[in-house]
Amino acid sequence: MVRFSLLRLALFGAALVVLRLAGMGGWLLVVVAAVVAAALSYVLFGRQRTAAATWIAERRTGQRPRFGAGVAADEAAEDAAADAATRPPGDAPPHPPQDTPADAGTDSPGDAGTDTPADAGTDRAPRPTT
Repeated sequence: MVRFSLLRLALFGAALVVLRLAGMGGWLLVVVAAVVAAALSYVLFGRQRTAAATWIAERRTGQRPRFGAGVAADEAAEDAAADAATRPPGDAPPHPPQDTPADAGTDSPGDAGTDTPADAGTDRAPRPTT
């Protein structure tokens, strides 16, 4: 990991020197050197990059999850909402929706007054078109 970082830093320094000797200067020198160094490191240091990624993955597998069960449940709810929003009309959802037409607009005692902007006004009848 350290070796890969040092190789990339050395490549960036070499690109800076070469581009400076070529007459480039200012902020453009740094930007072009960074792009050149990134491209060359991708091509030249594939084996070192793979070794660094493997080292990071091995260190990561031994760690415990960063978040608790509450965050996982929240992520699952957000994923379900995103899937429902992107589903074409007419497709049946994989599970029944929480707010069915039979109880639309009725708040349970635990969520009274917690309408979000997405469901605000859903308890009104649709306006007739003229």
